[in-house]
Amino acid sequence: MKKKHYIVYVLTVLSMTLIGCKAEYTVGEPEDWNGQTGAPRLLVNGTVTNTADEPLQGIYVAIFGIREPNEPDLLSYNYAITDSAGRYTIVRYRGRELPTEVTVVATDSTGVYEEQYLFATVTYDTIDTPSGKQAYNAFVTADFVLAPQE
Repeated sequence: MKKKHYIVYVLTVLSMTLIGCKAEYTVGEPEDWNGQTGAPRLLVNGTVTNTADEPLQGIYVAIFGIREPNEPDLLSYNYAITDSAGRYTIVRYRGRELPTEVTVVATDSTGVYEEQYLFATVTYDTIDTPSGKQAYNAFVTADFVLAPQE
């Protein structure tokens, strides 16, 4: 009977040690700050309408100038296509830079509407880190009003 208690005791101590080591190892890692997981993201969303305030479906919207040269086209990561309500969303990893503005472009592949560029302001949420608050996710809203081609 004493042998069973000894085994249970050793397993308990071993478990507590492993849990303690895991907690000590992860303290201060970004994944544990404010419950955030993963890398910080850049979220760009908005709407595309025409001058009559009608939503435009099928418009190609992209973030200009932040892609790596060898980065492949990925829907909803590098670009988006507007839905029937003219809405779009692009979600990509933010990387290390903290831009204050990004360029977003809306292009009508049918050629009915003129292409439009917007210089959109970037806002950030923050997380608490051992060295204080730091910018984390970036947010951009870019709403387009496209005029017909002349």
